[in-house]
Amino acid sequence: MTLPFKFIYLSICAGVSALPLVSHATQGTFPHGYGIKSEGMGGATLAHPQDSLVAASNPAGMVHLSNRIDGGLALLKVDNGTVFAGQRVRGTARRSLYVIPQAGFNYMLDEHRSIGLSIVGNGVGTGYSKKTNIGGLQGAGSEFQQMVATLTYAQKLNDSHSFGLGLMLLRQSLMVEGTRAVGLPQGKDKSYGAGIRIGYLGKLTENLSMGVSVSSKGYMQKMKHFDKLLAEGGRLDMPATAGLGFAYHIPGWTFAFDLQRVWWNQVRSLGNSGITRASQAPGKKNGPGFGWKNQTVHKLGVEWTVNEHLKVRSGYNKGDSILNKKDGYLALLAPSANHEHVSFGGTLRLDRKQEISIAYARSFMSKKNASGEGADGLSSPYMGQHWISFGYGVAW
Repeated sequence: MTLPFKFIYLSICAGVSALPLVSHATQGTFPHGYGIKSEGMGGATLAHPQDSLVAASNPAGMVHLSNRIDGGLALLKVDNGTVFAGQRVRGTARRSLYVIPQAGFNYMLDEHRSIGLSIVGNGVGTGYSKKTNIGGLQGAGSEFQQMVATLTYAQKLNDSHSFGLGLMLLRQSLMVEGTRAVGLPQGKDKSYGAGIRIGYLGKLTENLSMGVSVSSKGYMQKMKHFDKLLAEGGRLDMPATAGLGFAYHIPGWTFAFDLQRVWWNQVRSLGNSGITRASQAPGKKNGPGFGWKNQTVHKLGVEWTVNEHLKVRSGYNKGDSILNKKDGYLALLAPSANHEHVSFGGTLRLDRKQEISIAYARSFMSKKNASGEGADGLSSPYMGQHWISFGYGVAW
């Protein structure tokens, strides 16, 4: 087995084995960016590929890299929960620190074509005290974990334009606790699925580049254990996304801006109205969901090349709030109220082939004040996070 294909095989195995550690993204189930260099720039990467995690955002960027391997992990400190009937209930009573791995690989077939792999994690969750009763949910908790492995082919059309095609292979698991007390399923289940991501990267002028990326839904198998909880008989797809990005390069500096659209509302388990407004019973097509709205995310980043060994970065990321104030009750299981971030990072080149990177992101505390009826009007979810990432890359 040759080196690139052996690495692809080992990376997929490593990603699957590491999946139970993946959780708590910063916007819905997604993080603010993929790849530690991107994280330091607020997630902006569509027109500014820097490492082999870029295929998780724009597969066209892979052909602009050399042969390289990247690996990293993030330490995520979470503060989440809900204010229920005026009382703050911590969703981190059982766990607040998470480890999130990532890995990537790119191999140049020739100077115009490349194949690669990017493995990233998405997720969200809570862990309330076992002694806590929240509106009938005793010891409530949840953990949604999703691994996305994107296999890519990228090609340069000429010196200024390239495209990329990615096959997304997904594995996800869901754990829910505390719902048995109200007659709904609890426990664990997993499912597998796939989707497609396509991308374009073009050089508009000598200094300005543009990136475009479109991802289909990640079409997932139904989770049969949750067929009486999740809409459409247990279906929980990954939402479709689209993005447009620009990067402006001048000597020593790069300024990048990405605009991303996420269609959360098209995934019924996420987008359907909550328990008091749903028109059908749990598990049905129009059964209760989390009330998540579609989201537009703005990502702004800057990179300064200090010298041939050091680059430093900063970024700002803000998305529309996805939570609906009329659907607060189920949101206590996935309190994705945070939607604004600042980030910093840097890369130190150790020699001609090796480099280490670091990024820090602060996801500001935010709360969605409830105004719905019944239990939906009593629960105001909140979330805030600190995120620090470390990475190592080898290029040849």
